[in-house]
Amino acid sequence: MISLPEIKSHLVKNHKFWIAFTGDSITSCEWVHPNWRDILLYVLQTEITSYLKGDWKTSEWGIRGFNFAFDGATTSDILTKVDDLLLIKPDLTIGLMGGNDPTFKISLNNHINNIEKTIGRLIASGSQVVWCNSIPAGKGSVKNSEYQPYAEEMLKIPQRENFQLIDTFHLYQQFPLERIFTFKSEENPVENIKVGDPDLQHPNQLGNAYIAEIILKQVFNLNFDAEKYVKESLSGEKYPGY
Repeated sequence: MISLPEIKSHLVKNHKFWIAFTGDSITSCEWVHPNWRDILLYVLQTEITSYLKGDWKTSEWGIRGFNFAFDGATTSDILTKVDDLLLIKPDLTIGLMGGNDPTFKISLNNHINNIEKTIGRLIASGSQVVWCNSIPAGKGSVKNSEYQPYAEEMLKIPQRENFQLIDTFHLYQQFPLERIFTFKSEENPVENIKVGDPDLQHPNQLGNAYIAEIILKQVFNLNFDAEKYVKESLSGEKYPGY
């Protein structure tokens, strides 16, 4: 876990705490407003401002997020993007991905090798790393049975200093998936998806808030109420509560 005092120490010493986000479309999610990356940054900035007794400039200017996730990416693709990610010299990298690997015939062994190589390079650069397996798809999607062996094998990667694994695939299943996968799909011939089909792969605003809820608790030990946040956010509150 990463504590608020630890983040404060980074900010005081280096005047920054930069977070790189990497993965596939579940992490890039540029079309979802709010998405889980933005929610996570909002909560961290809010909590650190409170911890610093109102010093918002240190927290809001110092805690920055950078989107290095790519729609449709496999673990092989992300491994080739590590040099780009390292340009910003992140203090923390959060990766969440994996569901595309079975679709694009990335073997289970290569899946794990790609993740381990990516993690190794990030840690060697000085970044702390949090790596999450992907969330489950909506009920009825064949992707769940295809991806489950990958999700479970990832959990066998050895823990080490400055590295944390999160079993997002199983933790996410406690949430109301029928309320999360409400988007309509665009055409995707690779996966035999037609325009207007239910999108069983990409979560809506509530689903993104639940991803943030998992990571905030597992990594930062911060409580977050996804339902409250989304309700207040969509009602027009400038600073939604959580």
